[in-house]
Amino acid sequence: MAFLGLFGNYDKPGPGVDKDEPKKAAPVRFFEILWRKLSKLVQLNLTFMIPFIVVIALMMGVFLLPIPHFLYATSFFGVLDLYILYAVTLPLILLSPFTCGLAYVTRNFAREEHAFVWSDFWDAVKSNWKPALLNGVIVYLAYVILIFFYSTRVSDNWMFMIPLAVCCILSILMLFAQYYIPVMIVTFDLKLRHIYRNAFIFSIMGLLRNLMITAILAGLFIAFLFCPAAFAVIPLLLVIIFLCAFISYLTSFATYSLLDTYLIQPFYKKEAEAKDAEIRVAKDGDTFNFDNDELDDDDDDKPQYVYVNGRLIDRKIMEQESLFSDKTDTSDHLQ
Repeated sequence: MAFLGLFGNYDKPGPGVDKDEPKKAAPVRFFEILWRKLSKLVQLNLTFMIPFIVVIALMMGVFLLPIPHFLYATSFFGVLDLYILYAVTLPLILLSPFTCGLAYVTRNFAREEHAFVWSDFWDAVKSNWKPALLNGVIVYLAYVILIFFYSTRVSDNWMFMIPLAVCCILSILMLFAQYYIPVMIVTFDLKLRHIYRNAFIFSIMGLLRNLMITAILAGLFIAFLFCPAAFAVIPLLLVIIFLCAFISYLTSFATYSLLDTYLIQPFYKKEAEAKDAEIRVAKDGDTFNFDNDELDDDDDDKPQYVYVNGRLIDRKIMEQESLFSDKTDTSDHLQ
């Protein structure tokens, strides 16, 4: 047996992978990838801790400002401090672009592709910060509105139960949609409104997996909440070392297969069907009529949509941008 690759016969072929080998069950693959990428997930979590600690510091700064707090009495929750609920939580919006960094790396892990943790994390943040930040604003506004309705005095009038029930349903759908939105932002070149539309569709289509994710997250929250005071340091260490990256990996693994089935594979299937429709088999006296440009150009053999930096984009747009960049570089060189 070779030791650390220093000894051994490199010319001897390995056992290889049987192409007919059945795909392993999702739970088996989940834990296999988790074990293989455990050190990478720790690196990813520690990287995410940089903006996380900054945001927590901002929240503490807002909390310590000498500003009077506004208290509001509710039927369900007693007296609420609106300053803590709305003002102190406001810096959390700034954390939303960095969830795309988590989603990009863990999505690659989920589909068993390589990722450079540090560079890919920050590249994903820089490439997707605008839609991610806008998503953070939307989530914050939804949080403000829903908290307002939840704190309504429903006991005064039964009619208030209707908007409360609507708020409960919207809260659940909004939570489920957030499992998909970061992964979709880093995967598809779509406008945010289209991403939200698809995410809400998947929040219903993937109901079972969404409930599974929610149950796991709720279990972690309850375990942390009721952790004995003597072991309170354990949840803190888990948050710093592993937890955020694990949650991102969990959601990426559970949601990406659905995105692949209903959004990615149809692109390739549609492309293949279009190529089949363009092919004319020469028989019964029929002949092929190709232009010279078609003989010289093999673009028809290329897929219309390709992955570039983790995004599914139109190949023609990519080539046009590349050609423009080459012309610009050439003109600068001539000058």
